[in-house]
Amino acid sequence: MHACAEDGLTDPDGYAWRRLHNHWHTVLEGGLQPAAIGDIVTRAGERAGIEIRFTGHSPRRGLATSSRLKGHDQIVIAKQGGWAPHSKVLAGYLEVVDQWEDNALVSLRSRLHR
Repeated sequence: MHACAEDGLTDPDGYAWRRLHNHWHTVLEGGLQPAAIGDIVTRAGERAGIEIRFTGHSPRRGLATSSRLKGHDQIVIAKQGGWAPHSKVLAGYLEVVDQWEDNALVSLRSRLHR
């Protein structure tokens, strides 16, 4: 089943993980509980044969990483991902991304070889 407007899945502030009706497999109003999301992500990683253990935190961190790679500001990422605006944990995730994209040595190489 694909997410679409008729299922009410167009609100960017709505639930990212929605429940399905057991019989009809239609999307229900409420979202999944955090523990249920963690279980789903962990089981999917195991079924895929991935050696590291994915948890419910993995998609959240992936949101931060992917958003930063696309150039989004930390405040915007924090709001979308549910972190405090100046979260040290989020800043640590973004530092890992920024060390390659915002590296002070990148432009120096060409200048050193002149």
